[in-house]
Amino acid sequence: MLGVFLAFPFVVLKAIWWFVTPFILFRIVKTSWLYFIVRRFILSLQWSLLEIKLPQEVLKTPKAMEYVLAGLHGVWDDLNLRDTWIRGEVQVGFSLEIVGTAGEIHFYIMAQKKFKNFVESQVYAQYPDAEIEEVPDYTANVPPDIPNKDWDLWGSDMTLVKPSSYPIRTYVDFEEMVEERRIDPIASIAEILNKLRVGEHIWIQFLITPPPKLDVLRKEGEAVVAKLMKRKVEEVKKGFAGPVSILGQEMLRTLGMAKGEEKEEEVSRNFPPEWNLSPGERDIIKAIEMKTSKVSFETLVRFLYIGRRDVFSKTNVSALFGYFKQFNTFNLNSFKPNRNTFPKKSFIYFKKIRTHFRKSRLLQWYKFRSNLPGSISPSVLLNVEELATLYHFPGQIVKAPMMPRVLTRKGPPPRGLPVEEIEKEI
Repeated sequence: MLGVFLAFPFVVLKAIWWFVTPFILFRIVKTSWLYFIVRRFILSLQWSLLEIKLPQEVLKTPKAMEYVLAGLHGVWDDLNLRDTWIRGEVQVGFSLEIVGTAGEIHFYIMAQKKFKNFVESQVYAQYPDAEIEEVPDYTANVPPDIPNKDWDLWGSDMTLVKPSSYPIRTYVDFEEMVEERRIDPIASIAEILNKLRVGEHIWIQFLITPPPKLDVLRKEGEAVVAKLMKRKVEEVKKGFAGPVSILGQEMLRTLGMAKGEEKEEEVSRNFPPEWNLSPGERDIIKAIEMKTSKVSFETLVRFLYIGRRDVFSKTNVSALFGYFKQFNTFNLNSFKPNRNTFPKKSFIYFKKIRTHFRKSRLLQWYKFRSNLPGSISPSVLLNVEELATLYHFPGQIVKAPMMPRVLTRKGPPPRGLPVEEIEKEI
Protein backbone atom coordinates (compact mmCIF):
# COMPACT_ATOMS: atom_id res chain seq x y z
CA MET A 1 0.00 0.00 0.00
CA LEU A 2 2.83 2.41 0.86
CA GLY A 3 4.57 1.57 -2.41
CA VAL A 4 1.47 2.47 -4.40
CA PHE A 5 1.18 5.78 -2.53
CA LEU A 6 4.82 6.71 -3.22
CA ALA A 7 4.57 5.73 -6.87
CA PHE A 8 1.42 7.76 -7.51
CA PRO A 9 3.20 11.11 -8.25
CA PHE A 10 5.46 9.42 -10.81
CA VAL A 11 2.47 7.84 -12.51
CA VAL A 12 0.75 11.24 -12.77
CA LEU A 13 3.94 12.90 -14.04
CA LYS A 14 4.38 10.20 -16.66
CA ALA A 15 0.84 10.78 -17.86
CA ILE A 16 0.98 14.58 -18.19
CA TRP A 17 4.67 15.29 -18.92
CA TRP A 18 3.94 16.04 -22.58
CA PHE A 19 1.50 18.77 -21.51
CA VAL A 20 3.54 20.34 -18.67
CA THR A 21 6.99 20.31 -20.27
CA PRO A 22 6.31 23.04 -22.89
CA PHE A 23 5.21 25.46 -20.17
CA ILE A 24 8.33 24.73 -18.12
CA LEU A 25 10.70 25.13 -21.05
CA PHE A 26 8.98 28.16 -22.58
CA ARG A 27 10.76 30.70 -20.37
CA ILE A 28 14.15 29.08 -20.93
CA VAL A 29 13.69 28.96 -24.69
CA LYS A 30 12.39 32.54 -24.80
CA THR A 31 15.33 33.94 -22.83
CA SER A 32 17.86 31.94 -24.85
CA TRP A 33 16.39 33.14 -28.14
CA LEU A 34 16.34 36.77 -27.05
CA TYR A 35 19.90 36.49 -25.76
CA PHE A 36 21.08 35.15 -29.11
CA ILE A 37 19.37 37.66 -31.40
CA VAL A 38 20.02 40.71 -29.17
CA ARG A 39 23.71 39.85 -28.87
CA ARG A 40 23.92 39.43 -32.64
CA PHE A 41 22.21 42.79 -33.18
CA ILE A 42 24.50 44.64 -30.73
CA LEU A 43 27.64 43.16 -32.29
CA SER A 44 26.49 44.41 -35.69
CA LEU A 45 26.48 48.04 -34.52
CA GLN A 46 29.32 50.51 -34.81
CA TRP A 47 30.33 52.39 -31.66
CA SER A 48 32.22 55.56 -30.79
CA LEU A 49 33.96 56.31 -27.51
CA LEU A 50 33.82 60.04 -26.80
CA GLU A 51 36.06 61.66 -24.20
CA ILE A 52 34.84 64.90 -22.66
CA LYS A 53 37.65 67.25 -21.66
CA LEU A 54 36.52 69.92 -19.28
CA PRO A 55 37.41 73.62 -19.22
CA GLN A 56 39.57 75.03 -16.42
CA GLU A 57 36.49 76.14 -14.50
CA VAL A 58 33.16 74.31 -14.52
CA LEU A 59 30.69 76.78 -13.05
CA LYS A 60 27.63 74.57 -13.47
CA THR A 61 26.04 72.22 -10.99
CA PRO A 62 24.92 68.63 -11.75
CA LYS A 63 21.65 70.17 -12.90
CA ALA A 64 23.34 70.80 -16.26
CA MET A 65 24.11 67.08 -16.63
CA GLU A 66 20.48 66.34 -15.78
CA TYR A 67 19.45 68.31 -18.86
CA VAL A 68 22.06 66.46 -20.96
CA LEU A 69 20.61 63.12 -19.88
CA ALA A 70 17.05 64.30 -20.47
CA GLY A 71 18.13 65.19 -24.00
CA LEU A 72 19.70 61.76 -24.53
CA HIS A 73 16.38 60.23 -23.57
CA GLY A 74 15.09 61.48 -26.92
CA VAL A 75 16.51 58.39 -28.66
CA TRP A 76 13.60 56.31 -27.33
CA ASP A 77 11.82 54.37 -30.05
CA ASP A 78 8.60 52.38 -30.14
CA LEU A 79 9.67 48.87 -31.11
CA ASN A 80 7.12 46.39 -32.42
CA LEU A 81 7.06 42.61 -31.97
CA ARG A 82 8.90 42.01 -35.23
CA ASP A 83 11.72 44.35 -34.22
CA THR A 84 12.09 42.66 -30.84
CA TRP A 85 11.56 38.97 -31.60
CA ILE A 86 12.90 38.64 -35.14
CA ARG A 87 15.55 41.31 -35.56
CA GLY A 88 16.62 41.47 -31.93
CA GLU A 89 16.48 45.27 -31.82
CA VAL A 90 16.66 46.98 -28.44
CA GLN A 91 16.32 50.55 -27.26
CA VAL A 92 19.31 52.76 -28.02
CA GLY A 93 21.66 52.80 -25.05
CA PHE A 94 24.69 54.72 -23.84
CA SER A 95 27.56 53.98 -21.51
CA LEU A 96 28.60 56.74 -19.11
CA GLU A 97 32.08 56.01 -17.77
CA ILE A 98 34.41 57.50 -15.18
CA VAL A 99 37.94 56.17 -15.52
CA GLY A 100 40.99 56.54 -13.34
CA THR A 101 44.39 55.48 -14.68
CA ALA A 102 47.65 56.09 -12.82
CA GLY A 103 46.18 59.13 -11.10
CA GLU A 104 44.48 60.63 -14.17
CA ILE A 105 40.70 61.05 -14.37
CA HIS A 106 38.76 60.77 -17.62
CA PHE A 107 35.07 61.07 -18.51
CA TYR A 108 33.70 59.08 -21.44
CA ILE A 109 30.40 58.47 -23.21
CA MET A 110 30.08 55.40 -25.41
CA ALA A 111 27.39 55.72 -28.09
CA GLN A 112 26.50 54.29 -31.45
CA LYS A 113 28.50 56.00 -34.18
CA LYS A 114 25.37 57.35 -35.86
CA PHE A 115 24.47 59.17 -32.62
CA LYS A 116 27.90 60.77 -32.17
CA ASN A 117 26.78 64.23 -33.33
CA PHE A 118 23.62 63.94 -31.28
CA VAL A 119 25.57 63.27 -28.08
CA GLU A 120 28.00 66.09 -28.83
CA SER A 121 25.16 68.55 -29.34
CA GLN A 122 23.57 67.63 -26.01
CA VAL A 123 26.85 68.06 -24.13
CA TYR A 124 27.81 71.30 -25.88
CA ALA A 125 24.37 72.75 -25.15
CA GLN A 126 25.13 72.66 -21.42
CA TYR A 127 28.95 72.74 -21.46
CA PRO A 128 29.88 74.97 -24.43
CA ASP A 129 33.51 75.29 -23.30
CA ALA A 130 34.11 71.53 -23.13
CA GLU A 131 36.02 69.63 -25.78
CA ILE A 132 34.80 66.29 -27.13
CA GLU A 133 37.12 63.91 -28.93
CA GLU A 134 36.64 60.40 -30.29
CA VAL A 135 39.34 58.20 -28.77
CA PRO A 136 40.43 54.54 -28.91
CA ASP A 137 38.94 52.16 -26.38
CA TYR A 138 41.00 52.42 -23.18
CA THR A 139 40.04 48.87 -22.14
CA ALA A 140 42.59 47.64 -24.71
CA ASN A 141 45.38 49.06 -22.54
CA VAL A 142 45.21 46.12 -20.13
CA PRO A 143 45.78 42.43 -20.93
CA PRO A 144 42.60 40.68 -22.13
CA ASP A 145 43.27 37.55 -20.04
CA ILE A 146 43.06 39.22 -16.61
CA PRO A 147 43.38 37.78 -14.00
CA ASN A 148 46.77 36.29 -14.71
CA LYS A 149 50.13 35.94 -12.97
CA ASP A 150 50.92 39.67 -13.38
CA TRP A 151 47.49 41.33 -13.08
CA ASP A 152 44.53 41.00 -10.74
CA LEU A 153 40.97 42.31 -10.82
CA TRP A 154 38.10 42.97 -8.45
CA GLY A 155 34.69 44.42 -9.15
CA SER A 156 30.96 44.13 -8.84
CA ASP A 157 27.63 45.10 -10.29
CA MET A 158 25.55 47.32 -8.01
CA THR A 159 21.83 47.02 -7.45
CA LEU A 160 19.21 48.64 -5.22
CA VAL A 161 17.98 47.41 -1.85
CA LYS A 162 14.36 48.47 -2.44
CA PRO A 163 12.20 48.73 -5.58
CA SER A 164 13.31 51.29 -8.14
CA SER A 165 10.50 53.70 -7.28
CA TYR A 166 12.31 54.55 -4.02
CA PRO A 167 14.94 57.22 -4.82
CA ILE A 168 18.55 57.35 -3.72
CA ARG A 169 20.13 60.48 -2.25
CA THR A 170 20.66 63.01 -5.05
CA TYR A 171 22.77 66.11 -5.63
CA VAL A 172 19.89 68.28 -4.39
CA ASP A 173 20.61 66.99 -0.88
CA PHE A 174 24.29 67.96 -1.23
CA GLU A 175 23.74 71.47 -2.58
CA GLU A 176 24.10 74.74 -0.68
CA MET A 177 23.43 78.24 -1.90
CA VAL A 178 26.92 79.35 -0.86
CA GLU A 179 29.74 77.96 -3.05
CA GLU A 180 32.08 77.42 -0.10
CA ARG A 181 29.53 75.19 1.63
CA ARG A 182 28.48 73.24 -1.45
CA ILE A 183 29.42 69.56 -1.53
CA ASP A 184 30.03 67.77 -4.81
CA PRO A 185 29.29 64.00 -4.53
CA ILE A 186 31.86 63.34 -7.27
CA ALA A 187 34.64 64.76 -5.04
CA SER A 188 35.18 61.51 -3.13
CA ILE A 189 35.70 59.40 -6.25
CA ALA A 190 37.94 62.09 -7.76
CA GLU A 191 40.17 61.90 -4.71
CA ILE A 192 40.34 58.10 -4.96
CA LEU A 193 41.23 58.17 -8.65
CA ASN A 194 43.87 60.84 -8.13
CA LYS A 195 45.76 58.58 -5.73
CA LEU A 196 46.06 55.62 -8.11
CA ARG A 197 49.62 54.57 -8.87
CA VAL A 198 51.14 53.46 -12.14
CA GLY A 199 49.65 50.07 -13.04
CA GLU A 200 46.32 50.74 -11.25
CA HIS A 201 42.99 51.34 -13.01
CA ILE A 202 39.48 52.03 -11.74
CA TRP A 203 36.61 51.89 -14.21
CA ILE A 204 33.07 52.94 -13.27
CA GLN A 205 30.32 52.30 -15.79
CA PHE A 206 26.65 53.34 -16.00
CA LEU A 207 24.80 51.55 -18.80
CA ILE A 208 21.64 53.55 -19.51
CA THR A 209 18.77 52.67 -21.84
CA PRO A 210 15.30 54.25 -22.08
CA PRO A 211 12.73 51.74 -20.82
CA PRO A 212 10.48 50.10 -23.46
CA LYS A 213 7.44 51.73 -21.80
CA LEU A 214 7.94 55.33 -20.75
CA ASP A 215 5.45 55.17 -17.87
CA VAL A 216 6.84 52.04 -16.21
CA LEU A 217 8.46 53.95 -13.33
CA ARG A 218 5.39 56.11 -12.78
CA LYS A 219 3.13 53.07 -12.54
CA GLU A 220 5.52 51.34 -10.16
CA GLY A 221 5.62 54.46 -7.99
CA GLU A 222 1.84 54.75 -7.97
CA ALA A 223 1.55 51.15 -6.78
CA VAL A 224 4.00 51.77 -3.92
CA VAL A 225 2.28 55.01 -2.90
CA ALA A 226 -1.13 53.32 -2.97
CA LYS A 227 0.19 50.55 -0.75
CA LEU A 228 1.59 53.03 1.76
CA MET A 229 -1.54 55.17 1.88
CA LYS A 230 -4.07 52.32 2.00
CA ARG A 231 -2.20 50.19 4.50
CA LYS A 232 -4.49 51.18 7.39
CA VAL A 233 -7.60 50.51 5.32
CA GLU A 234 -6.34 47.06 4.29
CA GLU A 235 -5.60 46.19 7.90
CA VAL A 236 -9.13 47.15 9.00
CA LYS A 237 -10.51 44.51 6.63
CA LYS A 238 -8.45 41.85 8.37
CA GLY A 239 -10.41 42.25 11.60
CA PHE A 240 -9.89 43.63 15.09
CA ALA A 241 -6.06 43.62 14.86
CA GLY A 242 -6.09 46.17 12.03
CA PRO A 243 -6.96 49.57 13.48
CA VAL A 244 -4.73 49.40 16.55
CA SER A 245 -1.18 48.38 17.31
CA ILE A 246 -0.22 45.28 19.27
CA LEU A 247 0.50 47.36 22.34
CA GLY A 248 -2.87 49.07 22.01
CA GLN A 249 -4.59 45.71 21.79
CA GLU A 250 -3.03 44.57 25.04
CA MET A 251 -4.07 47.78 26.79
CA LEU A 252 -7.62 47.45 25.51
CA ARG A 253 -7.79 43.86 26.67
CA THR A 254 -6.63 44.94 30.13
CA LEU A 255 -8.51 48.16 30.66
CA GLY A 256 -11.40 47.74 28.26
CA MET A 257 -12.80 50.39 25.99
CA ALA A 258 -15.70 52.69 26.77
CA LYS A 259 -18.63 52.78 24.41
CA GLY A 260 -17.98 56.38 23.47
CA GLU A 261 -14.36 55.58 22.69
CA GLU A 262 -15.49 52.82 20.36
CA LYS A 263 -17.58 55.31 18.42
CA GLU A 264 -14.66 57.73 18.25
CA GLU A 265 -12.40 54.98 16.97
CA GLU A 266 -15.01 54.05 14.36
CA VAL A 267 -15.12 57.67 13.17
CA SER A 268 -11.32 57.81 12.89
CA ARG A 269 -11.43 54.82 10.58
CA ASN A 270 -13.48 56.86 8.13
CA PHE A 271 -10.80 59.55 7.82
CA PRO A 272 -8.83 59.73 4.55
CA PRO A 273 -5.91 57.24 4.54
CA GLU A 274 -3.29 59.99 4.31
CA TRP A 275 -4.36 61.30 7.72
CA ASN A 276 -3.03 58.12 9.28
CA LEU A 277 0.47 58.50 7.80
CA SER A 278 3.43 59.36 9.99
CA PRO A 279 5.70 62.31 9.04
CA GLY A 280 8.32 59.84 7.82
CA GLU A 281 5.83 58.09 5.57
CA ARG A 282 4.74 61.42 4.14
CA ASP A 283 8.36 62.21 3.27
CA ILE A 284 8.74 58.83 1.57
CA ILE A 285 5.62 59.37 -0.54
CA LYS A 286 6.78 62.85 -1.51
CA ALA A 287 10.22 61.52 -2.52
CA ILE A 288 8.67 58.72 -4.61
CA GLU A 289 6.37 61.13 -6.40
CA MET A 290 9.28 63.48 -7.09
CA LYS A 291 11.33 60.65 -8.59
CA THR A 292 8.56 59.30 -10.78
CA SER A 293 7.80 62.78 -12.16
CA LYS A 294 11.06 62.77 -14.20
CA VAL A 295 12.14 60.63 -17.13
CA SER A 296 14.12 57.53 -16.27
CA PHE A 297 16.59 55.07 -17.74
CA GLU A 298 17.08 51.36 -17.21
CA THR A 299 20.48 51.49 -15.56
CA LEU A 300 23.20 48.99 -14.76
CA VAL A 301 25.95 50.21 -12.44
CA ARG A 302 29.30 48.38 -12.59
CA PHE A 303 32.82 49.05 -11.39
CA LEU A 304 36.20 47.34 -11.81
CA TYR A 305 39.49 47.78 -10.03
CA ILE A 306 42.41 46.42 -12.08
CA GLY A 307 46.03 46.50 -11.08
CA ARG A 308 49.40 44.86 -11.38
CA ARG A 309 49.91 42.42 -8.55
CA ASP A 310 52.86 44.35 -7.13
CA VAL A 311 50.64 47.44 -6.53
CA PHE A 312 47.18 45.82 -6.24
CA SER A 313 45.38 46.92 -3.05
CA LYS A 314 41.84 45.95 -2.06
CA THR A 315 41.54 49.14 -0.02
CA ASN A 316 40.57 50.78 -3.30
CA VAL A 317 37.61 48.39 -3.54
CA SER A 318 36.50 49.47 -0.06
CA ALA A 319 36.86 53.10 -1.14
CA LEU A 320 34.60 52.44 -4.15
CA PHE A 321 31.94 50.87 -1.97
CA GLY A 322 32.23 53.93 0.27
CA TYR A 323 31.64 56.18 -2.72
CA PHE A 324 28.31 54.49 -3.43
CA LYS A 325 27.30 54.52 0.25
CA GLN A 326 27.09 58.32 0.28
CA PHE A 327 23.94 58.01 -1.84
CA ASN A 328 22.25 55.62 0.60
CA THR A 329 19.39 56.46 2.93
CA PHE A 330 17.71 53.99 5.28
CA ASN A 331 14.17 55.28 4.76
CA LEU A 332 14.40 55.49 0.95
CA ASN A 333 16.86 53.48 -1.16
CA SER A 334 20.45 52.27 -1.09
CA PHE A 335 23.05 50.67 -3.31
CA LYS A 336 24.32 47.20 -2.56
CA PRO A 337 26.61 44.83 -4.48
CA ASN A 338 25.05 42.07 -6.51
CA ARG A 339 26.53 39.06 -4.72
CA ASN A 340 26.14 36.93 -7.83
CA THR A 341 28.75 39.02 -9.64
CA PHE A 342 31.64 39.93 -7.36
CA PRO A 343 34.34 37.42 -6.40
CA LYS A 344 33.84 35.83 -3.01
CA LYS A 345 36.08 34.46 -0.31
CA SER A 346 33.28 32.22 0.93
CA PHE A 347 33.36 29.74 -1.95
CA ILE A 348 33.71 26.21 -0.57
CA TYR A 349 34.04 24.09 -3.70
CA PHE A 350 36.34 24.93 -6.63
CA LYS A 351 37.19 28.26 -5.02
CA LYS A 352 40.04 29.27 -7.36
CA ILE A 353 38.24 28.28 -10.54
CA ARG A 354 35.01 30.04 -9.62
CA THR A 355 36.80 33.19 -8.47
CA HIS A 356 38.84 33.30 -11.68
CA PHE A 357 35.70 32.81 -13.76
CA ARG A 358 33.83 35.65 -12.07
CA LYS A 359 36.72 38.08 -12.47
CA SER A 360 37.16 37.23 -16.13
CA ARG A 361 33.40 37.49 -16.71
CA LEU A 362 33.25 40.96 -15.15
CA LEU A 363 35.97 42.19 -17.51
CA GLN A 364 34.20 40.79 -20.56
CA TRP A 365 30.87 42.27 -19.49
CA TYR A 366 32.45 45.68 -19.01
CA LYS A 367 33.98 45.62 -22.49
CA PHE A 368 30.70 44.50 -24.08
CA ARG A 369 28.91 47.58 -22.64
CA SER A 370 25.41 46.20 -23.00
CA ASN A 371 23.07 44.23 -20.78
CA LEU A 372 21.65 41.11 -22.42
CA PRO A 373 18.33 39.34 -21.69
CA GLY A 374 18.57 36.82 -18.89
CA SER A 375 21.49 38.60 -17.23
CA ILE A 376 22.12 37.88 -13.55
CA SER A 377 22.43 41.65 -13.12
CA PRO A 378 19.01 43.08 -14.00
CA SER A 379 18.81 46.80 -14.62
CA VAL A 380 17.20 49.21 -12.17
CA LEU A 381 15.28 52.38 -12.98
CA LEU A 382 17.05 55.64 -12.15
CA ASN A 383 15.70 59.01 -13.20
CA VAL A 384 17.84 61.77 -14.73
CA GLU A 385 18.36 63.49 -11.38
CA GLU A 386 19.80 60.35 -9.82
CA LEU A 387 22.00 59.66 -12.84
CA ALA A 388 23.26 63.25 -12.87
CA THR A 389 24.26 62.75 -9.24
CA LEU A 390 26.29 59.66 -10.08
CA TYR A 391 27.80 60.96 -13.32
CA HIS A 392 28.54 64.65 -13.85
CA PHE A 393 31.51 66.88 -14.47
CA PRO A 394 33.12 68.20 -11.28
CA GLY A 395 32.73 71.86 -10.43
CA GLN A 396 35.22 74.34 -8.99
CA ILE A 397 35.14 72.86 -5.51
CA VAL A 398 36.68 69.59 -6.76
CA LYS A 399 40.43 70.04 -6.97
CA ALA A 400 41.69 67.22 -9.20
CA PRO A 401 45.14 68.17 -10.53
CA MET A 402 45.40 65.10 -12.82
CA MET A 403 42.11 65.73 -14.61
CA PRO A 404 42.61 66.65 -18.29
CA ARG A 405 41.41 70.19 -18.91
CA VAL A 406 40.93 72.35 -21.97
CA LEU A 407 43.66 75.01 -21.69
CA THR A 408 42.30 77.40 -24.28
CA ARG A 409 38.92 77.78 -25.83
CA LYS A 410 38.85 76.97 -29.53
CA GLY A 411 36.68 79.32 -31.54
CA PRO A 412 35.23 78.65 -35.00
CA PRO A 413 36.80 80.33 -38.05
CA PRO A 414 35.25 83.66 -39.13
CA ARG A 415 32.36 83.54 -41.55
CA GLY A 416 32.88 84.23 -45.23
CA LEU A 417 36.22 82.46 -45.64
CA PRO A 418 36.72 80.27 -48.72
CA VAL A 419 36.48 76.52 -48.20
CA GLU A 420 40.25 76.10 -48.65
CA GLU A 421 40.94 78.63 -45.90
CA ILE A 422 38.45 76.98 -43.59
CA GLU A 423 40.17 73.62 -44.08
CA LYS A 424 43.53 75.21 -43.34
CA GLU A 425 42.08 76.85 -40.24
CA ILE A 426 40.79 73.49 -39.01
